[in-house]
Amino acid sequence: MVSLADHALPIGATLLDGQFTITGHLGAGGFGKTYRAQDNYLDRTIVIKECFPEDFCARNGLNVVMRNDSYEGPFRATVEMFVREARAVARLRHPNIVGVHRVFEENQTAYMVLDLIEGCELLSILESPSATLSPSAITEILLQLLDAIEKVHGMDLLHRDISPDNIMIEPNGTPVLIDFGAARRDASRKTRAVSSMLVVKDGYSPQEFYVAGAEQAPSSDLYALAATFYHLLSDEVPANSQTRLVEIAGRRADPCKPLAGRIPGYAPEFLEAIDKAMQIHPCDRLQSAAEWRDLISKGLAAPAAEPAPVEQPVTKVAQPAPQAAQPAPAPAAAQAPAEEPASAEAINPELERVLTKLVEETNAAVTRSQGIPVTPKKRRTPAPRKSVRPEWVDEFNRESVEIERWRASSAFAMEKEHRAPDPVHKRRLETLWQAAEQQVVEKCTPSPPKPKPRTRVPRSMGKLLDFSSQKQASETDFPDDPNGPKRSSRSLWRKAS
Repeated sequence: MVSLADHALPIGATLLDGQFTITGHLGAGGFGKTYRAQDNYLDRTIVIKECFPEDFCARNGLNVVMRNDSYEGPFRATVEMFVREARAVARLRHPNIVGVHRVFEENQTAYMVLDLIEGCELLSILESPSATLSPSAITEILLQLLDAIEKVHGMDLLHRDISPDNIMIEPNGTPVLIDFGAARRDASRKTRAVSSMLVVKDGYSPQEFYVAGAEQAPSSDLYALAATFYHLLSDEVPANSQTRLVEIAGRRADPCKPLAGRIPGYAPEFLEAIDKAMQIHPCDRLQSAAEWRDLISKGLAAPAAEPAPVEQPVTKVAQPAPQAAQPAPAPAAAQAPAEEPASAEAINPELERVLTKLVEETNAAVTRSQGIPVTPKKRRTPAPRKSVRPEWVDEFNRESVEIERWRASSAFAMEKEHRAPDPVHKRRLETLWQAAEQQVVEKCTPSPPKPKPRTRVPRSMGKLLDFSSQKQASETDFPDDPNGPKRSSRSLWRKAS
């Protein structure tokens, strides 16, 4: 049996010039070893993870040495990827993800400084017969882990090693993801010799984790998380994904029975989401943590089944039996049994209109029989609508309006003087009307543009221009005539002067 102390740093060993002291061994695997340590500078307890692939290296004192010289290259590549994993996880600031504070190289390998999570592993709860979790506690743990995984996937990373032993439960019930396996997958891409470090866990790892270089996606992490909670709810370790793949390919029943319908205390949507995340083919699974969380929320928000309506008992009043000596008096009026008012949807509109008219006629007849004056209802006369006339109408009729207004004022002046216009006066008025019309027309008609003033030319210059034009005309009219006028410009100038 191999103990944790095999090839491990001894208790009391110091790292980074005495800043950290190893105080205990926490775990070991094919990829590395985990120690409890003391931070001597900050006086706190921490966890240190060492890159130690046992297949390729061994311990010589505190230093890590290769088992074979051919492993030197793959080992150095693994150390570089270990450092890159630490830097990637350090960027994930989340209450449900273990915090990484430092990474350094020493003893020919690399070390990672993490927070110490007080509590126990989820695996120890599964193995303990006395430890139990209520359905509400399990639901809350799953929701918090989905939120943490969504943060990891949002940084374009994968955990690749989700299992009950990598989920810590703090004393207050808060789950924390630990031990990211990102470097192991990257190492398997470099060489086939390192592919043995790609640790798979039967029952929890999806089938693509068993094939080196296979495509892995967020649904791969969701499969591992679903398998973890499948174990937690059914108390059964899920069947190996490789075995399931072979059985389904052979058209036989899936050895992993669905949870839906056989686990009491949980909503159907909660169990169906786990079954869907555990589908063998990646395309059939849930593709994101947000999708899984939405399915759980629908199950929690679904209202409980409404109870059947309880009929109200009808209390019947017993009528006294009639006595033999005294016959029962005849009732004054037979009362119809009370009926429930019909709903508004059950009333026929036509029947309602007839009943309304009948009630109005009855009220009118009663009013007339009692001599009550009937005051007719006043009908509201709708206010006349103001017609809005466009502005261009007034502009177009302005000339005619001005003339009509002037004529009306002249006729009013004549009627005021009580005299009929004689022919002379009538012609005078016609003349005045025509003059007024002309004024209105001129007023409404835009004035034409004024002509530009002509430039005065001196007389001598005018003569010169005239003779120049005559010369040009003569030369133009007789260009080839040898008998044409052949006067020099000097003679023309003399004549002009």
